[in-house]
Amino acid sequence: MIKKLSRKIKKIISLPNEVKYQHYKLDRVSSNGLKGFPFHRLEPEAEQKLHVAFFGPCALLPIINYATNHGHDVIHVTMGVDESRQIHFSPPLSEVNHEKAEVNVIGLPLRSVMAAGALPFDGFENEVFWPRLKTEEDHENYLKYCVDYISEFVTSISDLLDGKPTFFLSFWEPRQNFMGSLFPRFDLSNPQYFVTRLNAEMERIIRAYPNTFLLDVNDVLNSMGRFRIQDDYARELSHASNIFDTTFEDDGRRIRNSTPVSHIYDVDGQPDVYGHCVFNVIRNNLAIINAAAPIKLIIMDLDDTMWRGVLADGDRTPYERTDYWPMGLAEALLVYKARGGLLAICSKNDPELARAEFDRVWRGRLKLEDFVSVKINFQPKSENILEILDEVNLLPANVLFVDDNPREIDEVRCVIPELRFLSEEHMDWRRAILLSPSTQVPRISTESRQRTQTLRAKISRDQTRQKMSREEWLRSLHIQQRYTVVRSDNDRNFARAFELLNKTNQFNTTGQRWSLDAIKKLFAQDGYIFCVFLRDRQTDNGLIGLHLVQKNRIIQSILSCRVFGLCSEYASMQVLAQHILEKYPTVTGGFTATGRNFYCENYLEKCGFTREGNDFVTRIAPACPPEVTNEDKIAW
Repeated sequence: MIKKLSRKIKKIISLPNEVKYQHYKLDRVSSNGLKGFPFHRLEPEAEQKLHVAFFGPCALLPIINYATNHGHDVIHVTMGVDESRQIHFSPPLSEVNHEKAEVNVIGLPLRSVMAAGALPFDGFENEVFWPRLKTEEDHENYLKYCVDYISEFVTSISDLLDGKPTFFLSFWEPRQNFMGSLFPRFDLSNPQYFVTRLNAEMERIIRAYPNTFLLDVNDVLNSMGRFRIQDDYARELSHASNIFDTTFEDDGRRIRNSTPVSHIYDVDGQPDVYGHCVFNVIRNNLAIINAAAPIKLIIMDLDDTMWRGVLADGDRTPYERTDYWPMGLAEALLVYKARGGLLAICSKNDPELARAEFDRVWRGRLKLEDFVSVKINFQPKSENILEILDEVNLLPANVLFVDDNPREIDEVRCVIPELRFLSEEHMDWRRAILLSPSTQVPRISTESRQRTQTLRAKISRDQTRQKMSREEWLRSLHIQQRYTVVRSDNDRNFARAFELLNKTNQFNTTGQRWSLDAIKKLFAQDGYIFCVFLRDRQTDNGLIGLHLVQKNRIIQSILSCRVFGLCSEYASMQVLAQHILEKYPTVTGGFTATGRNFYCENYLEKCGFTREGNDFVTRIAPACPPEVTNEDKIAW
């Protein structure tokens, strides 16, 4: 009787969650899996409408239809293939005005590639030629001919690849090895692996062009499942597109009618789901490129956040503390750190016990050294987080705080409302940290890989500074600066300089964000980026500042928050102004308040500039701070 009553009580207690689950399960089924569960979104809610130029065949229509139906401005230049598998655009590319498009999306038909690859063998374009290949050499040559066709196609549209963000859609890879289930997986005789190799070669080719990327639609297909959408069970694998019913009249005159292919595979709604998902990837990737709302620091709680359970509740084995979601979360945090993100800890706990538990539980998989700042005490978490923000010189809007306790979240939100938060639905934390545009970057620089090390060095410098005068402290650092000039987007320092230019907020004299196309135009008009590198006795900080220059005008000055207070900006201005004044009678600059760049609002005046109209002007180079040694070898 007691057992029955216990089971009944448990059922009643769990009912709200069961009802909640049934509601979102029903919603998910009715919407093809796109609604229901409240997945975490780390970006601001407002979503701007995009201007997108699509170049490709009818296979792009699910993506185009989704974009159009949701109010985005779309241009579609259709790509047709004639009987000889030659590609034709309609309208011709020479007649297309896609200047206002923010992003290009290009889809090259796989069957054009595979048909063209057969030409040297068969003497004609044959999209079902691949089963005739006999030897390893045949397969290698076939791959080469297909890759040559891809290369020629990319070259033919190179005018589109001028720096505007461009995504080439990958080829749909066959869902399995159609040579047979027991044949080698990683062999060119397997068409699945063959198309994977084609995708790899296409990415290699397009990566030679600036701001051009491969968008792998196979990620979307693998996530949603291929059975109800991919057509390679019904037609030649090189068609590589959505399932749709045949429209040929004779197919309806068979002796016995067959079930429509869309009914066999229950296709209903799947192309719409695919279009939705791929367009979301396009939008998210564009946000990554533009660094629209970057998260630069993730602050983690410990109990029931970095590990399972509460430290004060008693001993748990490392396995009990970390298996399943904690281990997955740890991996996600390490990936985020590898991208150049910063990690910190803010926990209400006994510091000695918590540090010992951290080492015992994680056994070196995660280390306290992975975190730029560790605050373990019983102070209000808002106070600890404000200290962390001060240590790393970051704005709250660029910081994510993860804590399972809603009361702690509320306390911090009341004091620092601009912060971003994760608290409920802990099983979605890993996905949010790994895949949100805010936590991703378009590339990883040397400086990004060293960011935790350089910030820890900065915090160490600040702690040392409290023990001596400012002048003594600066002299003790033995600061050395070197400089280089970037005049092309092919320069090895360009990627990091471009990243710094578009991500810096606090020391940014105008706040202007630059597209790759705009920077290239500046280079073409005698503009350049004057890059600043700083080393001190504790660490090599890498490229930490820059000035954007055209003739005698300093268009914009940028400095990383990692080196605030080291006089770097004054030392670099001395070198740059002196060089400009050798050619021109004056140096001019400007300042535009953004609401976030208070740190540099008096920078030009401190360098000796005076206001003349809307500009700041100087006729004398400022002195170099005695605490900084400037390298004098600069290739102007």
